[in-house]
Amino acid sequence: MLFTPHSGWSWSLQMLNDAMPHGLQAELEALFQVFDADGDGCISAQEVERSLANLEEAIPAAEASGLRDLVQAQGELRADQFFAWAQGQGCFDLISNLRELFDLIDGDGSGSLSPEEIGVMLELLDRSATPERISPFMAAHDRDASGTISLAEFIQLLGDQGGIRISLADLKRLKKTFIQYSRAALDQRIGLVEVDCDLGAGIPGAGSGIELLKQAAMRQEALRQLTASLVAEISDSRQPIQARAADAAGSCTTPHARHIETIGAVMAEAARLVCDARRRDLFPVVLAGDHSTAAGTIAGLRRAHPGSRIGVVWIDAHADIHSPFTTPSGNMHGMPLAIATRHDNTAQAIQEPDAATLGLWRDCQDLAGEGEAAIGLGDLIYVAVRDAEPAELATLAAHNIPIVTTEEVRRVGPEAAAAQCLQHLAACDLIYVSFDVDSMDATICKGTGTPVPGGLWADEARRINATLLADPRVVCWEICEINPHLDSLNTLAEVSLGVYQSVLDVLQRRL
Repeated sequence: MLFTPHSGWSWSLQMLNDAMPHGLQAELEALFQVFDADGDGCISAQEVERSLANLEEAIPAAEASGLRDLVQAQGELRADQFFAWAQGQGCFDLISNLRELFDLIDGDGSGSLSPEEIGVMLELLDRSATPERISPFMAAHDRDASGTISLAEFIQLLGDQGGIRISLADLKRLKKTFIQYSRAALDQRIGLVEVDCDLGAGIPGAGSGIELLKQAAMRQEALRQLTASLVAEISDSRQPIQARAADAAGSCTTPHARHIETIGAVMAEAARLVCDARRRDLFPVVLAGDHSTAAGTIAGLRRAHPGSRIGVVWIDAHADIHSPFTTPSGNMHGMPLAIATRHDNTAQAIQEPDAATLGLWRDCQDLAGEGEAAIGLGDLIYVAVRDAEPAELATLAAHNIPIVTTEEVRRVGPEAAAAQCLQHLAACDLIYVSFDVDSMDATICKGTGTPVPGGLWADEARRINATLLADPRVVCWEICEINPHLDSLNTLAEVSLGVYQSVLDVLQRRL
């Protein structure tokens, strides 16, 4: 168990656990912890309201209203009472979610799944699936011999030993992925750019979020015959470079800029993709693993717009402006802005990097291709930063780089906060907005390696991003740090995709 149950009700909790589908118990325990902010084993009306404010993408309005009514009637909810409520809700019901997935896979709206659609489904739900499996699968589960799989037959698969085994979190992730990629792919003016790297982060796994999105994108393309520009390998058919901590062998030889050689190669590829997207008059929507590769995104914008003044709105819990001279961890996801601004901050140095590290560092800083900084320190503004370190704070103070704090967002409103950012960058010709999911509050930010209390609520993040993207000077938007390995019930991915969808809504109106 992930919490200590109160005495006297362990038996009822065990009965509920025994009745739950495989995997759902752990997922609901994790969700209960999200609600139980003070860790006392019960959730109050105040805790429910705070959590529901961030989980509206994961818990629909009707279910949320029922939970409010229940906690008001009971005064507070123990874990067993919460689990009993959750089991009756469609958003936590595997069958209800499977019905929604069926509708998404049923690309032609026929009400049944063809062998081609079944092939797509098998690849989505089982990476080891092969085309040869389709015929025996159809033979085993097409009970009425119609040549297709009906909704009833699709649902029956879950009860078969040879059927589909999928967790609720995975199923919800797949549903959201279908929606995300279909929305972007249907607009020819948006270039969806994948930057698959988690080596820059302290906790690996963020790149897996991108892999899940990418795999579903390719299946969605086959199913709905979407455009060839679905994933923006824009200038040719090469796959973007991947850099995963799980694949990194041996010890790191550059401790003050960990894995910089590999990450630098990913940055170069990101710069190429973003530059090509802009030269083709596309709006790059960048899906990044960790934040280290944002330096490549900025370099790509500089290459595509060499005569323009580029501003950056950095929505993040962290300032990410360390260098190999100042970093206490060596993790490169804390360095992208120092690369983009060519700011070593040697005045605050705590170490002297070796020559090899410095050579690779200079290569990263030269990605923009002009021999100078891609952006100026005065053309940077932060939102929701609340975990900056002394060397970073010294840079912000010396160069008058403002932070629009969470408190200020809450005081003036998200739209006014976004307007402050745009006003600070009034002299800029173009603007890049980078949204790190850890800018949101730690109560929902379970799917990132660096959650920090005191962040934005989900609705605030949506409204800030939407307001920023309405400005015609904004030419690129990035979302990063989704890590499914840290997000048991996929709540962060759902909330993040809510932000993503609001951005696409604005872009599709604006473009």
